[in-house]
Amino acid sequence: MKENKNPNKTNENELQSQNIILKNKIIKLDENKLNLRSLSVQCEINILMSGESNFYIFSRCNDNFDNKTLVCYISKELESARKFISFAVLEEGNENNFFIKNIKKQEIPRQENYIKALDISEIKFIFVDNGDNKCYVFLDEQEQNSNLILIGDFYIPVTDNCNIMFGVSGDLISLKKLVIKQNVRNSYLNLRNSGRNNNNVPACNCCYIL
Repeated sequence: MKENKNPNKTNENELQSQNIILKNKIIKLDENKLNLRSLSVQCEINILMSGESNFYIFSRCNDNFDNKTLVCYISKELESARKFISFAVLEEGNENNFFIKNIKKQEIPRQENYIKALDISEIKFIFVDNGDNKCYVFLDEQEQNSNLILIGDFYIPVTDNCNIMFGVSGDLISLKKLVIKQNVRNSYLNLRNSGRNNNNVPACNCCYIL
């Protein structure tokens, strides 16, 4: 990380508080035990993003990435409240390296929870990997007048147990909340009607709060 020459620029202490600073870290489940053959995985996420930063979700992966890995990430621009949600896939490059290929990108409507002096923006959203060809992202109902739901419907269904990973790039990102659980598969209509207040009983006890 570069030296903080701007007194208004965010530093680690300002983001630390009771949160987890994600820098050079990857969060994943202990075992590849997500069953997406008939269930979905739902992640409720609340993060603080500063500067130019990206928060990545890698779903349908095992110990290594491959072309079946589902990629979804949130990106924030430097000294701006502008944020984007992207759906992507991994494509194999040289020497078994992978690069991210964007398929769909959409800007998130401007939100009020942006601290301009510190260039910090908070975002709450729910990511759902449906296990078939679809995944969904929708924003916290309290932050939008109506639910914003984004759909990626171009993925390869999975049959094997898998894992989910989270990573970052760029400037600092602070993780305030992460809840992971498995549930019944959702349709677009069910997600739109249920939002955050989905009271369905999780299909299995694999919920983690960090």
